[in-house]
Amino acid sequence: MEILHDWIKETHPQPEARGIPEDTLISIIFNQDINRNTLNTRNILILDGNRGGRLISNRFLYRYDADFRTLTIYLKDDAERPGSNNTIEIILTGRIANYQNNRMEIPFHFRFATR
Repeated sequence: MEILHDWIKETHPQPEARGIPEDTLISIIFNQDINRNTLNTRNILILDGNRGGRLISNRFLYRYDADFRTLTIYLKDDAERPGSNNTIEIILTGRIANYQNNRMEIPFHFRFATR
């Protein structure tokens, strides 16, 4: 498996995936324990390609499962779906920190397209 980032083990959808359902859950599996307080709309940016890259992070909720080191990102309201034939970009800023409060420093981003 290709190494995505020192801190990121895997994402769903995978980077550059196509034909993803609008209501898919987005998940990010980390390689280390993360400080859940740093997993927020300030440090995780979600951009809507159909709206010129407009920031839509406030449409989503974030849930971190420490046992599996997995962050799940999901819509607050089903009516806020991003729409079909859209490119969604997720940016994890370098401000995300691990359990020892060391920052990620190098941002990570990936995008996927809805069907």
